Amino acid sequence: MKESHDYDFIVIGSGFGGSVSACRLSEKGYKVAVLEMGKRWKPEDFPKTNWNLKRYFWAPLFRCFGFFRLSLFRHAWVLSGVGVGGQFPSLFFEIFR
Repeated sequence: MKESHDYDFIVIGSGFGGSVSACRLSEKGYKVAVLEMGKRWKPEDFPKTNWNLKRYFWAPLFRCFGFFRLSLFRHAWVLSGVGVGGQFPSLFFEIFR
């Protein structure tokens, strides 16, 4: 049996921008799907220290499954969040540590 999904909008990422966009679109009556790359973080999942790189950075090739992804470009390095909520869970962790 083939499953069918019908959405008016698909939002990539549930971070600050994605969550607000999805909320506003759904408030206007649109059917919205939100796709997320990362996992849900619980308080015990966060590393106790920034030096625990395997739980701090996202680099599966090096068996690191944290919540920060570092993307290297020619003229810029971009640090972004990986997980449900995008950058917010990592910011929340840093603020209340």
